[in-house]
Amino acid sequence: MGQPFTDHGHDGPEHTQVWFGPESRPLFGWVSRPAGGLARGGAVLCPPMGEEGRAAHRTFRRLAEELAAAGIVALRFDYDGTGDSAGLQDDPDRVPAWLASIEAARQYLLDLGASTVAGVGMRLGATLAAARSAEDPFSSLVLWDPCLSGRTFLREGEALYGFGETGLERPDDEWRHTPGFQYDADTAQAMRSLDLKKLPADRPLADRVLLLTRVDRPVLPGLLERLRKEGPRLETGPATGQGQLLDVPPELSVVPADSLRQVVTWLRAGLADRSPVPVKAADAERGVLLGSGPEGSDPVREQVTRIGPDGIVGLVDEPTDLAERTRGGPLPWVVLVNVAAEHHIGPGRRWVEWARHWAAAGYRVVRIDQSGVGDSPTSPGREDDRAFAPEWIDDMRHVVTELAADGARVGIVGLCSGSYSAFEVAMWEHVDAVFAINPRLTLYPAAKGTPVYTERRRAAILPNKPFAQLARRHRILAGGLWRIYREIAVWHAPLLVLRRVLRRGTAVEVIACPDDAQHFTEVYALRPLLWRMRRNRRFRFTSYEAVDHSLLTRRAQLVGYDRATAFLGRHLALAPDGKAGS
Repeated sequence: MGQPFTDHGHDGPEHTQVWFGPESRPLFGWVSRPAGGLARGGAVLCPPMGEEGRAAHRTFRRLAEELAAAGIVALRFDYDGTGDSAGLQDDPDRVPAWLASIEAARQYLLDLGASTVAGVGMRLGATLAAARSAEDPFSSLVLWDPCLSGRTFLREGEALYGFGETGLERPDDEWRHTPGFQYDADTAQAMRSLDLKKLPADRPLADRVLLLTRVDRPVLPGLLERLRKEGPRLETGPATGQGQLLDVPPELSVVPADSLRQVVTWLRAGLADRSPVPVKAADAERGVLLGSGPEGSDPVREQVTRIGPDGIVGLVDEPTDLAERTRGGPLPWVVLVNVAAEHHIGPGRRWVEWARHWAAAGYRVVRIDQSGVGDSPTSPGREDDRAFAPEWIDDMRHVVTELAADGARVGIVGLCSGSYSAFEVAMWEHVDAVFAINPRLTLYPAAKGTPVYTERRRAAILPNKPFAQLARRHRILAGGLWRIYREIAVWHAPLLVLRRVLRRGTAVEVIACPDDAQHFTEVYALRPLLWRMRRNRRFRFTSYEAVDHSLLTRRAQLVGYDRATAFLGRHLALAPDGKAGS
């Protein structure tokens, strides 16, 4: 399905998805190549880990684009066992694998023809880049708000986990828990070896080093003590905007434009005396074989695709024996929708792992970025990372109609805003099944007067203008008044959306944390309706104490996977041999 993804940028830089590194464990990345194929040098972009990595995805995409515009070929990528790359986050030897991923990225740019390669890392990505450069120096090295050590990274993540919405859960297990992501004991122990203050000082980290530190936090003495040994090679500057990038939920992150510009300017200055040289075009888009779980698990085939006239990006996972399995008819499709303004890996990277597990079982699965999000294009005149954008309606319609073109059944799995998108498209097109986690159907951000308002929405409950205006400053008060009002104006109840979708022939299951479940159960006049709906075998609604709103705990992620897998087995059933069912 779809077309290969290479954005040639209308005579500007081109941006191409690539697989590189070991054939047995391919790494996922995007190459941004300057116009005309001429570059003064290259840059490997080492992203942060965990939730910080999700929050910084747009920043690193923008950085790659601006580096290419400045004449530097850039490769942004996912480390082994993270993002869309092969492997699992709890595979053995994580730290050596992450360092090897950086080296593979550098080698890929050198193979393209880059004369020199710089390293740019943020947070733990900066720590990893420095550790790799200590062994084999980059030409230039940017340490953007670095973590002093892997141990520091874990401690900060655990603190955020404890103070966030997951704070009531304190698992008694061997995992180190950070928001959305967990690290086993062996990985946590290995991360202790990542320590900037302990890097060897008998050789330079790079010919040039730029350290950007936050202005709102003190610089740790150990960090400055080691980096000052770089002498005149070291330059320093402020990492402005980090609070708006990393200290907020990923969907609210703002690209730190000043710091980004500073990085681009600094790298370009270091190459001013170099003449541009030809660099080859990146490898053509292709599918690769990836393991669907731990070592020894069945492989699946994965590739990037474009969907619809605007070319939104999807990652497709399919069984390797697709032709054999489809002899009796097309296999069902499962769509995993991006969450808010975050790209398609899902909370804690679970969308990636779920997709590969389900593909190995016999489904075709696609993880999508709706318009303006992740790696998909932004519609003309629209802003990046705008949740609930009106164009999402058409995006989802194109996804469903293209997937169903061969007669396949289509199911959709979504969290929060992704669940809204699932219900919205089910009101426009035939969708066989929707599995919704903490669905958000009352959309204050999309009410009248907002940039994303449209009269076309069919599944959204849009609060009246006075409530929406009040919510901009007093969200809790507005929510309370809206709930009181809804006891009388029952047509605003989200439960009615579920009923309409169910009556259109879509199987529906909702799992929700108690706070989110309350939105569907609190209108007393409609409780008999919920009771009748629950008697329908195609409908389930369950409130779970174990499920947090953003699916950031390991326990919630496991519950979500188990329930979603069972739901697909009931409503998008495969034959016992894993082939197309009825």
